[in-house]
Amino acid sequence: MCDDIFGLKPGWVKRFSELIKERNLKFRYKIQSRVDLLLEENTIDALAQSGIDTVWVGAESGSQKILNAMDKGTTVEQIQKATQLLHEHEIKVAFFLQFGYSGETREDIDATMKMVLDLMPDEIGISVSYPLPGTKFYENVKSQLKEKQNWLDSDDLAMMYTATFSPAYYKLLHRYVHSRYRIKRGWEQLKKRKIKIRGLASMFYHAPLSMVQAWKLNRLEHAVG
Repeated sequence: MCDDIFGLKPGWVKRFSELIKERNLKFRYKIQSRVDLLLEENTIDALAQSGIDTVWVGAESGSQKILNAMDKGTTVEQIQKATQLLHEHEIKVAFFLQFGYSGETREDIDATMKMVLDLMPDEIGISVSYPLPGTKFYENVKSQLKEKQNWLDSDDLAMMYTATFSPAYYKLLHRYVHSRYRIKRGWEQLKKRKIKIRGLASMFYHAPLSMVQAWKLNRLEHAVG
């Protein structure tokens, strides 16, 4: 199963784990959660005992400045700690990331890249920031939305407002982050001598590709100014 609002109710995760044990159930599942909820007492222990496979978290950014601007209510430190604890319990962790939030700079993007490569989640998903109606972000950019007033008129990498860089920059950034991530994953397999042909092939494919992508990103970045 997959649940995107798992664990929002206090005490629910612990009770869920107890019921699985009482009924001798064995199955793997994925959930979405928040890093602050995961760090509540015994939550990760209960998840591990229940047989969870993967936790997707809205990491979003490696820049605390951007997390604060988003009103996420979470910290980079919490992302780091939750990732570490999940991996210690042999639970896969996956990051939702977003780029292009108002005020995001190249330094903020670099901080997100560093977070990903330092923590090495098991999966990543990348989008650009989406202005949800009713949020402060939406109010700030709604005058720019024009014909694209709904996500149905767009896609995960289509900019609906004016960001720091061009839409072409963010589309290429998406591919670049994935390339760097695949290179690091292949390198870690080599260091651990857990050699997988697919991982090595991906690393050798993305290594030269990432250099070209970095060069193009640099050109797009300076074209803005």
